[in-house]
Amino acid sequence: MARKLKGKANSKGLKGTLQRYQATEQAKSKHKRRHEYELKKGKPTKQAKRKELQRTFVPFERDATLLLVGEGDFSFAKSIVEQGYIKPENLIVTSYDSGTTEINLKYPHTFSENYDYLVSRGIKIFFRIDATKLISSFKLTKRTPWSKVLGPQWGSKPLNYIMFNFPHTGHSIKDQDRNIKEHQELVYGYFDSCNQLFQLVNNNSGPNCNSSMNGYSLDGEAQLNDDSGKVIISLFAGEPYESWKIKLLAKNNNFRLERSNKFEWSTYQGYNHKRTRSEQDTTVPAAQRDARIFIFEKSYKKRQSAQSLKDSDDEDD
Repeated sequence: MARKLKGKANSKGLKGTLQRYQATEQAKSKHKRRHEYELKKGKPTKQAKRKELQRTFVPFERDATLLLVGEGDFSFAKSIVEQGYIKPENLIVTSYDSGTTEINLKYPHTFSENYDYLVSRGIKIFFRIDATKLISSFKLTKRTPWSKVLGPQWGSKPLNYIMFNFPHTGHSIKDQDRNIKEHQELVYGYFDSCNQLFQLVNNNSGPNCNSSMNGYSLDGEAQLNDDSGKVIISLFAGEPYESWKIKLLAKNNNFRLERSNKFEWSTYQGYNHKRTRSEQDTTVPAAQRDARIFIFEKSYKKRQSAQSLKDSDDEDD
């Protein structure tokens, strides 16, 4: 007489198949009931959490310090303060233009309100700041250190992030190759300039900074600090932007991509990306175009390798 089946889930034959089907259906039903319970309770599901996280992606922390370069009508700066993404006392806003008169001529319907709001919040604002020549634009020297330009409260603050939204030279170059080359030079210069500013400012900030030396070493050279800040850049998707090869430009300045995410326009309410030279929208309204935010951090491989080689030479002596 054959032995009676025990009814295991992996039993062979029709009965086993039926049991596996029932087990699968029970699991689906359980998952559905849990999903409905969480919705009724108001608790977001994991999928909803992921979507919300992506929708509200902000490339810097609220308590971080942030330097914005290449601002247009200052609407991005106003947006991140209004949304509570950054503390006003930790934000520095800069423009390449000469001053409020020039910017107001470019953006007569938006600039004044944005500028007045930033001023009312006590935010540091600078004009004539070239993203590719930050140290000289801020007029930083041995006698005029970062804390003197920004104020004494910045003497103990490191510079965590520098951000450039949709860099553009403002030149209308029809030749595609020349256009790409010019913007590669702009972005390369931006990375190089950020690198220099981080090394100067971050090495000389904090309670252990030798203020009597104005943030410089005895030989007059700014010391390197391994805890450097991060560089943020946002770009539209597609060409010619992909041909700029910003990851390679970053690598050539000893930066590497930490992460990137989609630029969600709805996250920055009130931000109006305009043409560099006027208040007009780009050919296609910015909010309808795909864009991405890239965050780069310092890569110390080359520096560490060089130091290791030096240490090895010292041991041989």
